[in-house]
Amino acid sequence: MKTLLLFDLDGTLVLGDGAGRRAVVRAFALLYGAADDWESLDTAGRTDTAIFEDMLRRIGREPAEAWSSRLWDTYVDCLIDEVRQRPGRLAPGVRELLARCSPESGLYAALGTGNLERGARVKLAPHAINDPLPVGGFGSDTMDRAELVRVGVERARGYYRTDFDRIVVVGDTPRDAECALVNGYACVLVATGPYDASSLARCGADAVLADLSNTEAVLETIDKLPRRG
Repeated sequence: MKTLLLFDLDGTLVLGDGAGRRAVVRAFALLYGAADDWESLDTAGRTDTAIFEDMLRRIGREPAEAWSSRLWDTYVDCLIDEVRQRPGRLAPGVRELLARCSPESGLYAALGTGNLERGARVKLAPHAINDPLPVGGFGSDTMDRAELVRVGVERARGYYRTDFDRIVVVGDTPRDAECALVNGYACVLVATGPYDASSLARCGADAVLADLSNTEAVLETIDKLPRRG
C-alpha cells in the first residue's frame, strides 16, 4: 500500500504568529501605499494569490496584478524578513511523522499549500523540513485549492516515480477538507490551526486529531483510512 500525505503548511506543519499576514500588509504598503490593517481579511485555508486578488480589488487595482512578479518578489522579500525575526514553531509531531515517510514504509510526503512556492520554502527553512517535502502544489500554481492539490499529486507521482493507492490531505481548516472531498481524496484534519476539533468534525473529514504528536496513533489512523486517490 502506497500512501501519499499531502500536507498543508500554516497551522498544520508550522504554527506561526502571522508572518505571512504581516508580510503581505508590508508589501501592499510599499507597492500601493495601502494603509489598511486588513484585520477583516479572510485568509485561513486560502491561496496567497486569492488573498492578493481580494486585497487588490479593495484598493481599486486590477485583480490580475495578483500574478505579477513585482508583487510576488516584494511579498517574499518582506516574508524573509518577518520569518527571520519570528519563525514560528514546528507543530507537535511533524518532524517525527516526516521521518517515517520513505519508499520502504510506503508513506510519501508532499505539500498542498496555498502559499506561493517560494513563500512556503521560506516558512519551512528555519525548521529544516524542506528536504522531506520535496514537491507539492502551491498558490503560485493556481488560486483554486482543489486544483493545487491535484497539481501536488501529479508532481509527487513524477518525483517519486510511482502511483499511490491512497492520497491523504492533511490540514487544519474546512477548506482542506473541501479540496480533499472534491478530488475524492481522504482527509485528516488537525486542531492546531484556527479551528477547534468540534468545528472540524463537521467538515466531512475522515478523521480529526488534536495534533500529530502521537506518531503511532497518527499512523494507525492513516492506515484505517479508505483507499482513495
